Parts: sequence; structure tokens; C-alpha cells
Amino acid sequence: MVGVKVIGNDSEFQAELSGAGSRLAVVKFTMSGCRPCVRIAPAFNMLSNKYPQAVFLEVDVHVCQATAAANNISATPTFLFFRNKVRVDQYQGADASGLEEKIKQHWECECVCVIVS
Repeated sequence: MVGVKVIGNDSEFQAELSGAGSRLAVVKFTMSGCRPCVRIAPAFNMLSNKYPQAVFLEVDVHVCQATAAANNISATPTFLFFRNKVRVDQYQGADASGLEEKIKQHWECECVCVIVS
């Protein structure tokens, strides 16, 4: 999947997370009116194209309130990293280079796991 999939409801989030399987899922929690969220959006889109084997999802905390609550989202933007529906890491803030470092960390893990398997 290339690009960012905008999630429309809580059920869709669960379905997309299940569909990602063992691939890295990078989930951006955002909300309207959040300036840092707007600022990092182009970088998040670019990263989704740079790492096409990962799944990139965007969740509005007002649209998917149950998903935000279940993941203890208290600030935006917050990025959660999942593999096999299990949360493996998180990153908070609008620093694109810091976000990419987190993605690389988990992306490299995926590449090593595939080579070893």
C-alpha cells in the first residue's frame, strides 16, 4: 500500500491493522486545528512513499474516539507503531527526522526478520 490511508471509523482502524499483519503499521493520530499535525503531514505522506511495504494510517481523534482512548492518545500528533496488531513503539511530535528514525528502526527490524526467516 502506497500512501496514507485516512481512517473513517473505529472498525475500519481495526480492519486495517489486522490487514497489515506482520508489516509495520505507522499510525498518525491527528485532529483538525492541530498546527504541528498540519506541519508534519507532507513529511508523513513522503515517508509513506519511501517505505512502501509499511502501512501508513491517519486517525482523527475526534472521528475515532474509541481508538484514540484505547491507545491513550493525549496529544497530537502522536505516532504509534504496530506489528501483528501489537503496539511496538510510539513517537510524539512534529519532527520529521525523528519520526523517520523511528520508522527506520522498525523497518530495519523487518528487513532483518525477512532475511533470517
